[in-house]
Amino acid sequence: MIYLKSREFFMNSNSPVTTELRAPQEPYPEHAHSFEEIIIVSEGCGTHVMNDVPMNLSKNYVCFVKKEDRHLFDSVDDLYLSNILFEKEKLQVCSELKRFMPSESDKETGWFINQKTAQQVSQLIDRLHIESHINSEESRMIAQFIFQQIIVELWRGKIKDVDLLNNNDKVIYALSHIQQHYAGVNEIEEVADAVKLSSRQLTNSIKKLTGMNFNQYLHYTRTSKAFSDILYTDQSITDIAFGVGYQDSNYFSTKFKQVFNQTPREARMRHSGN
Repeated sequence: MIYLKSREFFMNSNSPVTTELRAPQEPYPEHAHSFEEIIIVSEGCGTHVMNDVPMNLSKNYVCFVKKEDRHLFDSVDDLYLSNILFEKEKLQVCSELKRFMPSESDKETGWFINQKTAQQVSQLIDRLHIESHINSEESRMIAQFIFQQIIVELWRGKIKDVDLLNNNDKVIYALSHIQQHYAGVNEIEEVADAVKLSSRQLTNSIKKLTGMNFNQYLHYTRTSKAFSDILYTDQSITDIAFGVGYQDSNYFSTKFKQVFNQTPREARMRHSGN
């Protein structure tokens, strides 16, 4: 596995934050690093595998990666990323900032943001990209101020109230809704009603954003959520299947194999053998 060190990316040992813009992101093998990372998706889609668990990346998704995490990128399709790299121990920031970031105990490490926030954050990242690559005390301070603003904006911009969203954001909200309620969702009409869009419009938009149709995205989300439990818990395959929304463990295994080219049992055996 590749291990990336701070000196390969940061201006110098005093720099607590920097940027790596990927336009587009190419497939990249499993790696870990000596710093924390925030991944912000601006365009395209792809597969992000973190600690052996795959998930779909699509527009306006934000993901936090800790130092102890392993991850890789695969099956990318015009995937444009803004990566913010930072070293917590070197940051001179407000102590309240941690409230706006996932904690160590949080299982979910990412969320979708609305388009207005995405545009605001993009402008801030452009400034951060400039300041974090200037070797001066002034720029280091400004970079940290911008970093704090980005963190708070990402938190404040979480997709949450459908009544306040435009149609483009409603599609993002639909993906967020599926991510949160995957076990209870069965038909696209349910999601369309929840986000107040027509089923046809939502179907086309999900395909455009994720490269998958609704059913493919739902099964991908369910089996991806199951993947973590398969690898990191002792739950039975049947219980895991029921937990993510399947009433038949054989059907679950079929869908799991369609998505990941291995059965749940094979995935567990491979992981336990490592």
